Amino acid sequence: MIETIQVKDSIIFDSLDLTLHKGLNVFSGVSGSGKSVFMEILLAIFGIGDVNAQQIQALITNLSLDLESILLDHEEEIIVNIVKKEKVRYFINTSLIAKKNLQEVLSPSIKHISLKNAIELLPSNLLKTLDYLISSKEKQFKSLTLQLEKKFQELQEAKKAYHHLLQEEKNIQELRDLAHFEIQKITSIAPKIGEYEELMQLKKDFSKKEKLQSQISQALEIMQEIHQVQNALQALDKNHPSFEESIIEVRDILVSENERLEELDLLDPESMLDRISKLSELNQRYGSIQGALDRLEYQKSKLLEYDNLQFNKEKLFLHQEEIEKECNNLAQQISKYRYQYLESFTQGLQEICHLLKLSHIRVLLEEASLSLSGIDTIKILLKNTEIPNLSMGEYNRLRLAVMCLESKFLTKTGILILDEIDANLSGEESEGVAKILKQLALNYQIFAISHQPHIPALADQHYLVYKQDSKSYIKILDLDGKVQEIARMISGADITQEAIEFAKKRLGI
Repeated sequence: MIETIQVKDSIIFDSLDLTLHKGLNVFSGVSGSGKSVFMEILLAIFGIGDVNAQQIQALITNLSLDLESILLDHEEEIIVNIVKKEKVRYFINTSLIAKKNLQEVLSPSIKHISLKNAIELLPSNLLKTLDYLISSKEKQFKSLTLQLEKKFQELQEAKKAYHHLLQEEKNIQELRDLAHFEIQKITSIAPKIGEYEELMQLKKDFSKKEKLQSQISQALEIMQEIHQVQNALQALDKNHPSFEESIIEVRDILVSENERLEELDLLDPESMLDRISKLSELNQRYGSIQGALDRLEYQKSKLLEYDNLQFNKEKLFLHQEEIEKECNNLAQQISKYRYQYLESFTQGLQEICHLLKLSHIRVLLEEASLSLSGIDTIKILLKNTEIPNLSMGEYNRLRLAVMCLESKFLTKTGILILDEIDANLSGEESEGVAKILKQLALNYQIFAISHQPHIPALADQHYLVYKQDSKSYIKILDLDGKVQEIARMISGADITQEAIEFAKKRLGI
């Protein structure tokens, strides 16, 4: 609920500092006093509508908010702060937040009865309300709906996989041809790890073969005179065993390398260059010889998948049919319960609608395509008129009726904002709205503008919005203030004694 609200420099309020309360909070006052402006301020707190003040700050408590979605820690109470200068900036607990994110976090906790945008009257929500009633009577029903939700999600995943397989099938020949081509290409070359580097070294040696052999030959000739060095060492009586070993090792290296170079004469240079070219192409295409070998194994496995595609498609289709059959079986069981309790649901709604002076209410349960909710859809007719075609007054009262019915089976908390909900209603209709709001106030903190005495008479708190010296103010009324304001609403500016007596009677004094 909103605990406190402070406003600075609004279009008609210099400043406001209100402590608000739970239950039914009603705002009244003469036309033009600023009631609708205050409602706009309330909506702005939740990121709905325009900001009409330089600063709005509200302390909100006891709401289940998903602060983690905007990377904020969970708090039992939060402060929403809106600052309007060159542009409007929104904060939650001093953290800057986008207006869209503010709406996403707070919207699940607020209901604004105004335009024809009520989720309560959507077929999916009406079906949920019926299901809440059934769950309160039948313990196993909730388990059935949860099983259906789980199975339906499995069905959606199976359908998605099957659709993907069908898309693959359209391109299968092209994919198969590509796999065959790459397999044949890589297999025909049969590359080996390290082969390309070895051939490049051979190519380098081949190009310098004559020069290398000449240098080796000169070196070997020089080494034939090494014995003179050894003789000199012996004469000096300076033995150096490692020198002799090194000379032998160097001579072996030179001889070995000379033999290797001579073997190059046996190579076919054209074949070697062709092989290097093919291996180079694989390197460029796949990044490395290892990459080419990995691609070979991948395409072999994909070719096996393509060959098994028809089998997999049939298998997946049968799996999809099996899940769909389970879904339909669960949906039919759920549907039986719904038809069984439809009359009870209708009677409960009709009783509430009777208070709201909405007559000839019919609730129809019709067959629908399989969905997360089952195989049913639901619609409400008011005098054979469907919901989208109702007048605004009928639409809003029906919305209240569904909310009230839902609250009997499911405990919800939140904030309900109603802007002149009793406008253009008869006295009886307004009185019915007041009684329903009183029931909803057990779960919701309600803010309502009223021009008739019925809602203020049942209000938990009654606020007067008034003007003084061209500025607007709001004050909470005591009992005498309530009597005077309700009397004014009945008789106008010239309050009569009869109006005062009526107001007292309505307040139970």
